[in-house]
Amino acid sequence: MDKPSCFSTICTSNCAFELIGLLLSLSIFHKNETIYILTDTKTKKMIDEMTPQPKLKIKWFIELDKYDGMNRQTMTRNNIFGDFLKNKMKIMNYALKEFQDTLLLDSDIIITGIINNIDKTKDVGLSPQFINNTDVDKTGYYNAGMLWCKSENVINTWEQSINEFHSCPEQINMKELKMYPHFEFGENYNLQCWRYYLSPEGTQQISNNITSIPNDTVYYKNQPLKFIHTHFLDKRFESFNNNIIKHLNNAKMYKILVIIFRVINKKWILKIPKQPMNGMGRHNNDSYRELPLLMKLKNKDVDFIYSDKTIHCWLEPNILTYDRPTLEWCNTEIQNASLILLGNGDIELEGKQIKNSIKHMNVMPWIFWPRKPMLVEKLLHKHPLLNYNERTIESIFIGNFENNVQEKFRKTTIEWESALDEYHCTKGQQHKFTHKEYLIKLSQSKYGLCLRGYGSKCHREVELMAFGTVPIITPEVSIKSYMNPPMENVHYITANTPEELKEKISGIEEKKWNEMSKACSKWYFENVHSINCWNSMIEYILNKI
Repeated sequence: MDKPSCFSTICTSNCAFELIGLLLSLSIFHKNETIYILTDTKTKKMIDEMTPQPKLKIKWFIELDKYDGMNRQTMTRNNIFGDFLKNKMKIMNYALKEFQDTLLLDSDIIITGIINNIDKTKDVGLSPQFINNTDVDKTGYYNAGMLWCKSENVINTWEQSINEFHSCPEQINMKELKMYPHFEFGENYNLQCWRYYLSPEGTQQISNNITSIPNDTVYYKNQPLKFIHTHFLDKRFESFNNNIIKHLNNAKMYKILVIIFRVINKKWILKIPKQPMNGMGRHNNDSYRELPLLMKLKNKDVDFIYSDKTIHCWLEPNILTYDRPTLEWCNTEIQNASLILLGNGDIELEGKQIKNSIKHMNVMPWIFWPRKPMLVEKLLHKHPLLNYNERTIESIFIGNFENNVQEKFRKTTIEWESALDEYHCTKGQQHKFTHKEYLIKLSQSKYGLCLRGYGSKCHREVELMAFGTVPIITPEVSIKSYMNPPMENVHYITANTPEELKEKISGIEEKKWNEMSKACSKWYFENVHSINCWNSMIEYILNKI
């Protein structure tokens, strides 16, 4: 058994939000494979502007503009629905001009596994609806939302079988295709909402047939479920959809869950706790919590909401974007996460602690961010990065300590000030510089010392790299636990003592510093700056983890 040589589909702008779900989920299980899409201008524009871009080779055919804005009911009233459905055959014929076979899929499908049960010794693969005989008589034995084919003769026969006066024009007579050598897809393919409601087995038994295993996948009759076929915004199918989502949650299939909610919301939704909150939920709404607004401004398909029902930040529905400095804020909410992206801390320490305390939890390193991302981006926009000779400070540390943990790591017997041009470490809430003055100081320096704060990451490391200032990382600082970790001697240097710090700096010539400075700035723009941070994050979630 093989995979299809390519895929094909049709879609107009009314359903483009569902096509996004098909393309993103297909990208996960059939990365870099080819799909032929017959569509209209608006849909093509929406796909071009979506994030992330599908990891597929898309062959576009813009021929459906005359159907723009029409739904099924409108086309039926205008007696053109049958003609519209002939575009399924058209796109398959386009595909067969370049590939040996193609699998047609409706745009309201979410792929949940590799499609690899194609019997290429046959001419056509058909998908039974698995519904009761009464409804088979009304709608047809096979479903027209999925058909594999390698023969133009099959496609021509299918087109000739269309009954334009029937409610299911291209589906009602698909049995005629059995005249060709054929195979049938199993019950674990094309799980439709209609099977759930109209199967002779009954709704309860169909529900029982759907099972899931944590950190594995969803099954149908003990076979991996290959894809689901439903409208997630259709209230008629709410029970079926919720059942599927329940099992995807149990299986911790966070990639598919986040794609489904991209379909449901027609955007990616970032959730931020609504302030003011008391107790553990209290936050100044700076740091990471400034980034969702910036990401929304930079991406048409990203939005954010404030919620008073959570103390944590989320990507809908349940990817926890953990932005607190330590695990002290981990309450019972986090057990509902399908994935935890760990901002502060170290995946080898705090990440393992979470996994040990919550069975089957997925935890992955994430990014970190400045204390005030909006201010950093404003300064970067207004002021170009200074070159080596324009930087009047060779090395600097500016910080303070407000609690015993910070004091432990910043007020030590190690005399870091002896190795730096400028060293400012204050106690309490009163800072020596305004935040803008602090950032400008960093931007005027060639190197910046990084001492651990309350968490093992500090805003300082990221702020330094934003301005092309090379960080000097000390032992207690977590620098490797990032989704795209900076590299030693490329983005930063390490030092255990003031003497080692002096020695390393003295050994770096202007050319090498320039290379490191540019690498730091590039890293920041690719991973943290709002121009790229959302796309890097969602790419990481869907395609790299």
